[in-house]
Amino acid sequence: MSKQQPEKKSLMHVFTAHEEDMVFEEPYNVSGRRIFPWPGAVEEPFWGGAWVDVAPGETSTAHHHDENEMFFITEGSGVMRIGDETRRVRAGETVFITPYQDHDLTNDGETRLRFVTIWWGGAEAVARERAKWASVFEIDDPSGPLNSRLVSGVSV
Repeated sequence: MSKQQPEKKSLMHVFTAHEEDMVFEEPYNVSGRRIFPWPGAVEEPFWGGAWVDVAPGETSTAHHHDENEMFFITEGSGVMRIGDETRRVRAGETVFITPYQDHDLTNDGETRLRFVTIWWGGAEAVARERAKWASVFEIDDPSGPLNSRLVSGVSV
């Protein structure tokens, strides 16, 4: 009689952003799929990410936020607007958007404009990270200065 082998945990996690995976996000006038949280693979990190499609002839809703953001254009082309500046962008280009800058992306082509976006550094993410470290160092007030109880990186 042979012993049962424990079930092997997969090391490979594959995330899909195929046409059928995308969901229309009316507030942004785009279809997308947020990457996190990724059940069974990655908890919600202190940054976010998504695959995003802008349909032909459409413009994403102009908006701004407190995070840094990057767009990695993977398909198509269009016009990126940040504040008063515009520039043509196409597959293979990366756009960096600083916090509080009004921005949108227009797909003036005949096929979808697809990009991967990542964002980080917003107040909500910073608060979660501070709370995490406050717990690690047993700090009662996560909004207080972290160095008030640290000396050379050691909790006192």
